[in-house]
Amino acid sequence: MEEQALSTLVTSNHIDLAIMAWLDSKRRRSGSAKTHKAYEETLWAFRSLLRQHARDLDPFIHLLPDANEQEKQQALTELALTAQGFAGQSVHERLISEATYNQRLANLSSFYTFANKRGFFQCENPIAKVERSKVQAYKNAQPIDAQEIAQRMQTIDRTTKQGARDYAMLAIFLQTGRRLSEVIALRWRHVQVQGSKIILVFENCKGGKAMRDTLTPGIANALLEWLVLAYGANLRRLHPEAPIWISFTRQAERDGTLPTPLTIRSVANICEKHLGTSKVHVTRHTWARTMEDAGAKVSEIQARLGHESLATTGRYLASLKQADNRHADTLASLFGLS
Repeated sequence: MEEQALSTLVTSNHIDLAIMAWLDSKRRRSGSAKTHKAYEETLWAFRSLLRQHARDLDPFIHLLPDANEQEKQQALTELALTAQGFAGQSVHERLISEATYNQRLANLSSFYTFANKRGFFQCENPIAKVERSKVQAYKNAQPIDAQEIAQRMQTIDRTTKQGARDYAMLAIFLQTGRRLSEVIALRWRHVQVQGSKIILVFENCKGGKAMRDTLTPGIANALLEWLVLAYGANLRRLHPEAPIWISFTRQAERDGTLPTPLTIRSVANICEKHLGTSKVHVTRHTWARTMEDAGAKVSEIQARLGHESLATTGRYLASLKQADNRHADTLASLFGLS
């Protein structure tokens, strides 16, 4: 029994090392703190569940050194079933989506693939035994009609600070197609003024990429008008870390000098106020659909979205048009519908 306890302790140390090495590799590859946190939280939550049943991430940790193949396969199956139950756990009594279920399994599978490849474990990937849910790609993607966007944007009162801020921010969402996390993270150092041009640098985009967008003259002017209202005319003296989007509801200053940046919730409220939806990602859907309608090549849209493949962009664009039927009017006429 003492030998088994010592073996368990040594193996447990190897598990800790495997976790640290895996998380470090994920951090270096993604460059995203949010992605790293998601991987870490998933793995530690799963390990906590296993430990409640006297198990651990190593499926063989509780077996004797002379365990036979049948016992090992049984241990792998038990771990796979536990992973399946874990992946399907609800959050705050709300059922999780198929995508979340699959993402949890993908995170765990990534860990086991890494641990086996690096020699921390000596087993097949137990998560490979768990069947994934079928997910309709981008099923919730829903763009807003460009004409409606134009009408809604024109109603924003740009003579006020709030209106100038909201207009400039939404305009940047709609021109660039960038994600909420990328736009909200903008600081003055990300604004490159080159003569009459303004280029925005978006750091830490998905996949650890850095993306750049040259603003159109009208949107560049809208951004500068807002920044002058927020910080004064002498922008050259602005602190490099000054947030581009600041809050008016909370007056507390960060570090004693910089205004409070907008929160994700605040941006969602702004989007709902002016565009009729709190789902900020709809601006990305709208950008992609309008780009295609404007005649942009799929490869151009792919590059701006930051997708790894044309196939991904193709599926994305197809989902945005799934409600359209160019024969609908003909059908209505044939059926005598009016």
